[in-house]
Amino acid sequence: MKTSLTKPTQILVVHNPQASAFKPQPLRSLMEKHFAGCQVDFVECSRTELAARLAPWLQSDVQMIIAAGGDGTVADIASALPPDGPPVGILPMGTGNVLVRELGIPLDLDQAAALAAGTHAVRHLDLLRVAERAYLISVSVGLSARAMRETTPVRKKIFGKSSYLVTLFMNFFAMQPVAYGVEADGRPLQIRASDLMAANCGILGYKELRWWPAVQPDDGHLDLCYLEAKTGFAYLWVVINFLAGRYIRSERLNHFPVQKSVWIKTPEGLPVQGDGDWIGTTPVQIHLEPRALKVVVPAGR
Repeated sequence: MKTSLTKPTQILVVHNPQASAFKPQPLRSLMEKHFAGCQVDFVECSRTELAARLAPWLQSDVQMIIAAGGDGTVADIASALPPDGPPVGILPMGTGNVLVRELGIPLDLDQAAALAAGTHAVRHLDLLRVAERAYLISVSVGLSARAMRETTPVRKKIFGKSSYLVTLFMNFFAMQPVAYGVEADGRPLQIRASDLMAANCGILGYKELRWWPAVQPDDGHLDLCYLEAKTGFAYLWVVINFLAGRYIRSERLNHFPVQKSVWIKTPEGLPVQGDGDWIGTTPVQIHLEPRALKVVVPAGR
């Protein structure tokens, strides 16, 4: 981790107009306030064209990219950047903003901008790669993935980050563990689970709710986490224990490190989520890219 004391002079802001807190003029005013005297350009986030749109700025040695959006915007940038790309600062404008909570970045936009413009540290985060797409938080199947698929933009707008919990409770009594055929670092496994997750961050949407304290986004491996809850009440009991800080490994609740890749092979056709978005169905292959993205964080984090 490297601490920076120098304000970058050439900035590119990648903004997501669909982010829940995005407003064009306040964003420009925020950048003018904290990056006065700097060259600041703005590019709208486009998942399919972002790499090509970033290319001119990368060739001109842009010193920092600001992600103005949510977790999906950061993942879009991570997917488009080369491994030696500039550090990414985050202005949290999304629904969940899970990554900024994990990294200790202020949720207040003015404070987050001040951090990027002032003294900060840079952490080199691991990435989870599915095909051409990178994720920083998790890729999972099971109840959580079903919740992501069924959480509509309208529900997000009404309930905010609690919208996923609303969907989870709507499926509360329909929970059934599934027998998964998995390959982890080339080793075949059979795992029965209600939720099966390749996790890069321990946080589960709320700062107080974590899979495991040891799961970190820059530890050089992913954690394969699984939970088998036969009923909604059993699932709820696990959540209560997590909130209380009681982490007890068992055959129904466990995690272990994976160094290179996870392949969830069977059953086929189950929903898969990545960083809070529904991204397709099983089978799914997840590859680890260690220390592949530089992110601006508070000094000492």
